[in-house]
Amino acid sequence: MKFSEANDLLKPGYLSFETGVASYPDGCKTVAALTRMPHCRAKMVHWWFGWLGGDDQYKLWHPRDHVASAWKNRVNGNYIGAVHLVEEYLGRDVDPVVHSLQVNFDDPHEFFDPVGYDAFDGVAICGRPGAKGVPFTIGHMCHFVRNTDYGCEMRTRFWLGDIKDAATKELVPDTVAAEVRAVAVNDAFCAHLLQHSIEEMGYLADLLPVLYRQVTEDSSF
Repeated sequence: MKFSEANDLLKPGYLSFETGVASYPDGCKTVAALTRMPHCRAKMVHWWFGWLGGDDQYKLWHPRDHVASAWKNRVNGNYIGAVHLVEEYLGRDVDPVVHSLQVNFDDPHEFFDPVGYDAFDGVAICGRPGAKGVPFTIGHMCHFVRNTDYGCEMRTRFWLGDIKDAATKELVPDTVAAEVRAVAVNDAFCAHLLQHSIEEMGYLADLLPVLYRQVTEDSSF
């Protein structure tokens, strides 16, 4: 699925593509991962992105791959409108390079039909990923979390190749976009990103139920 089809995530059930890498003739790619999170709730994932701070907390999320974490413009735990600056491996065993990345977090109403989004039982963590210090983003990212009878599940999507100016959110010229896609949105990067996403969300599913209750003292389900 492409970013233009993001509202399909609001539909009940599952799509034909939930985990893997899909490539398109224009050089764009979609990376998808489905993570089941027993005993978690969507509110916990929302809380996590507001609580997540520096290096030590970031390493809880993936002890092997995560290196450093910092935030810009996050006020009182509100990550929407903030920028997360990270250093991480993307599958250290296959890609032994530390990537310096950033995610500009956006309001999910910019990604989804507002009425449909407000009606669904869950939360979507949305943003635009890119390389740290580079003036454009390389696509859209969403951790789409919906509550279930056993907890919740996260349907992660990276829609890569939609190259925009990081500040204005305007598309860059086609010639520039094509060059960026060729360098940054290649098969190896997407395969490593998929592996990393599966691993880090597995770690989060394990640690979040206990951590959330310890820190917030909220035991409701």
